[in-house]
Amino acid sequence: MMNISLLFPTAIGNIRNFITEEERLKLLKDIKNTIHFPHGAIRGDGFSTHTKPNLCIDKSIIQRLQDAGEEYSQEYGNEPIILMDIWSNIQNIGSILTEHCHPNSIISGALYINVGDDDKLWFHNPNPYINYMHKHIDTSYNFDSYWIPVKNCELVLFPSWLKHGKYDEVIKMDDRIVMSFNFGIK
Repeated sequence: MMNISLLFPTAIGNIRNFITEEERLKLLKDIKNTIHFPHGAIRGDGFSTHTKPNLCIDKSIIQRLQDAGEEYSQEYGNEPIILMDIWSNIQNIGSILTEHCHPNSIISGALYINVGDDDKLWFHNPNPYINYMHKHIDTSYNFDSYWIPVKNCELVLFPSWLKHGKYDEVIKMDDRIVMSFNFGIK
């Protein structure tokens, strides 16, 4: 019998119901009342506070984000981290979140504030040679890209170098709202 070793797995962390429905609705209202600007990673009718973060977030949510990031970082084997940047994105029908990563940080994440029932977060295989494989069937070892379902109130954490977004995933709702953030070394 053959043993298969997982040499370079990439950990994706998620916590369902990271925030309460009451917290989600408050964040939704606050984010919608914040000025957003165009952002290079969003095509079409979508905006971000990435270049000018100006979010009023409850300190208990910020502390929970920090705690979750530290737990993820420790499990992943990273050094201690600190929450550096928080911003929000608002996308409307027809917009696209293009493939991108988050340089100058260690861990990145997203907190889903207002998404549809069939919303996804796409990740892309970091192996530059994956297309040289002669694939007969897709397995977790040879996907070019892979998506996970996301729901309102859910937190997703991932290494900042991991590309996410998809050039052909068109948003099918107005006011798709995600709060994003980066962690750096403490």
